[in-house]
Amino acid sequence: MSIIEIIKEFKLNPGLKSKLAVLFFRLATYHANSNIIAYPFTLFFLLMHKIFNELFFGVEISYKAKIGSGFVIWHAYSVVISSRCSIGKNFHIRQCCTCGANRSLGAGIVRIGDNVSMGANSCILGDDIAIGNNVKLGAGVILMKDVPDDSIIIGHKPIIKNANGDIIS
Repeated sequence: MSIIEIIKEFKLNPGLKSKLAVLFFRLATYHANSNIIAYPFTLFFLLMHKIFNELFFGVEISYKAKIGSGFVIWHAYSVVISSRCSIGKNFHIRQCCTCGANRSLGAGIVRIGDNVSMGANSCILGDDIAIGNNVKLGAGVILMKDVPDDSIIIGHKPIIKNANGDIIS
């Protein structure tokens, strides 16, 4: 990403905390892509990302995650994006959201297209999941399967059990 794209992205984010969370993430990605000569200098960016985003802001975005330009965090609180996520341009995420594979090790990759928006408390979980372009996830959605382009995902059917574990509805 160019410095101009980073500045545009900085302006897109609504609050100071969101602006800093995305900026620290972008600077830390330079560390992931740096050569041996720049490594000691970019290590500082990685440390800033770890200290501020994870310890102070509660935002856990792996610096190895691939996220396109136009990345917006609407409320920088309790956001988790795994290192095995490949996300397109103009990705919008809100508070208490998770994107990541189920396996702790392995080749599972979550692929998210361009112009995807995640509502509050929504999760994209699983291995080898593909989310298309122009997709909107509603608040509270737990998504564990592929989604085609131009889709809106809302709600989920709850399973209600009694104290004995029998399904009521």
